[in-house]
Amino acid sequence: MIFTRENLKRVSLKREIHLPEKEIENLFRALQNSTYIPEPPQKIELKKHDKIRPITIASKKDKIVQALLHEYLTELFDSSFSDKSYAYRPNKGPLKAVNRTFDYIKRGEKYVLKTDIKDFFETIDHSLLICMLKEKIKDDSLIDLIMMYIKIGTVKNLEYEDHNLGVHQGNIISPILSNIYLDRMDKFLERHGFNFVRFADDFVVFAKTHDRIELIHRNLKRFLKVYKLGLNEEKTYITTTDSGFAFLGAYFTNRFRTIDKERVKRIQQKLQDYSRLPFDEYVEKMNTYFTALKNYYLRISPDNKFIKSAVIESLTNAMIISKTKGFVASKSKLREKSKNILFLNMFTNKQGVINLCLKKAHNKLITVDQKIKKKKVETQKRLLASSVIHVNRFGVMLGVSRNKLVLKKNRRVVKSFPIKKVERIIFEGRGFLLSSDVIYRCAKEKIFLDFIDKKHFPYASISYYKASTHQNIHKQAIILGTPKQLEIAKSFVLGKLKNQKNYLKYLNKYHDILDIEINGLSQSIKKAEKARDINSLMGIEGGGSNLYWKAISKVIKRDFSRITKDAKDEINSALNYGYAILYGKIRQALIYAGLSLHISYLHTLDSTKPTLVFDLIEEFRTYIVDRTIFSMINKNEKIEVDLEGKLTLESKKNISKNIYERLASYTIYRKEQRKLENVIFMQALRLKDAILKDKKYRPFIGRY
Repeated sequence: MIFTRENLKRVSLKREIHLPEKEIENLFRALQNSTYIPEPPQKIELKKHDKIRPITIASKKDKIVQALLHEYLTELFDSSFSDKSYAYRPNKGPLKAVNRTFDYIKRGEKYVLKTDIKDFFETIDHSLLICMLKEKIKDDSLIDLIMMYIKIGTVKNLEYEDHNLGVHQGNIISPILSNIYLDRMDKFLERHGFNFVRFADDFVVFAKTHDRIELIHRNLKRFLKVYKLGLNEEKTYITTTDSGFAFLGAYFTNRFRTIDKERVKRIQQKLQDYSRLPFDEYVEKMNTYFTALKNYYLRISPDNKFIKSAVIESLTNAMIISKTKGFVASKSKLREKSKNILFLNMFTNKQGVINLCLKKAHNKLITVDQKIKKKKVETQKRLLASSVIHVNRFGVMLGVSRNKLVLKKNRRVVKSFPIKKVERIIFEGRGFLLSSDVIYRCAKEKIFLDFIDKKHFPYASISYYKASTHQNIHKQAIILGTPKQLEIAKSFVLGKLKNQKNYLKYLNKYHDILDIEINGLSQSIKKAEKARDINSLMGIEGGGSNLYWKAISKVIKRDFSRITKDAKDEINSALNYGYAILYGKIRQALIYAGLSLHISYLHTLDSTKPTLVFDLIEEFRTYIVDRTIFSMINKNEKIEVDLEGKLTLESKKNISKNIYERLASYTIYRKEQRKLENVIFMQALRLKDAILKDKKYRPFIGRY
């Protein structure tokens, strides 16, 4: 007897069907007495690949009983089944069916009948099935029980529906019953000497000649009529292994097997559907799906290029959606999370695929307006860089020839520049010649001339005549020693400290080691806001700068100290060179605003130095120069010093190019997109308004 208490309990535990002890006892007694009647299963309809598939859900008790029946029927019938039947059997399965199919092809079985049985599960004849069961089952009570499971109706929408034909899809015993029913067909094909592979009601039959395959097609249709079955003519066709055919989601030809294109489309769609999920959920779903595919489809075709392409498209789309919806904020986090996607194990260069997807996502996120804006910025950078002339070669002479400025060496023209396109000339070091005609034309065209020494410190300048008026000088001077001086000086210091703090916060996103310095700068800012005199303000500024440069040392992983004069290392030299370029731009902006360069509010007055330039430059150093130089270092752009500790010519060109590109870039300034170069001029004008019109001066704070 198969229905013992022990078996009922064993199956309930094995299948995790939780049934109280009392109910198992009652079930046992009813089965022993042959009084048990199954419950009508619930009938639902599932949509699968645009088709409606009826599924039944049995009660817990019936699942336990059917599980024991399935064990019994498998033990009784399976050993007599054809070895060419692969569905619902121990140690079989679809992958082995695919391997067997390909083996027949390699043996030279050229002609193929691909078919399945029309509405098989719904058309199994009950009487014929019971006759087949009775051939091996002599226990009438078991036959009666199986008969009840076949004939019992279903419940759908509170209505009972009779069941006079077929077996219930969803019942545990239905698969073994289907194999018992189709075993007759398997034996028929074997008796006639045909090789075939069957998986449930889906099968392929092989033959070496076209006549043989036509013959079995005709005979098979006649044979199936005896068992009240028919071939699905819509899915039945005869082909050759040269032309290829699809079976069990695989596509076969003489030369190879791969995943059928229809299955590939479903996989592609699934991967695309997952890409719309929040990124963490996306990774989880992708990994579950990969595990499922790995056990079958990816063993059919491990290096499927269409699935690889679908993975790239899916990951790219997931990155785009994550960025637009804010699921994952940064590129680095997307890169880190993407490493956990198991699908990427299909690729030899996993990191390369992630970088490719990030790049594709970035490009797709750029709108037409953004592309135009990008081109605008590139153009501005190019124009600004070309508007500055650097004179740094010993023995050269700068002169004028018609409407051009010309550089000559040994009386030969080395290079020429259209005067109308030049805004600034920087002379570096000594040993060059300058004609008075150049000074005249530069004054007329409002071109600034700046002179810096070999240590990159500005020592002179020539500008067009726009002297600050006596009224402006007077207004600048009478502020000295008043609360207004302290107010303006505080703005310069707060601008510097806040920009340093914001830059460290930006760097900390990627390094996560700067919390102490950031908190320290926050305290310095609070102290600066409460400072009561210039001396204490300068002390607070110095303390904040020490914290800032300490943080920079951590980031660049070097014991770095800031040196403003006589620097011999490449980083300090690069910073000093960048500040010298910025210095000229600040001076130009202050002259344009009509302010005296020698009356300052933060730095000590010095009649030999333009100290107001030193004031205004403070709020721009970090955002324009520091960020540029350390970005170059991060990108491994060449910055080198020679044996004397001076920047090489190539390094200077590279630094000036990057600084001018930075000046030509855009930032948010008072809720509008502004070019950084223009922001400097606008800040100079606002400083003028603070002095002449007693308005409040607010420093420039860069955004990251």
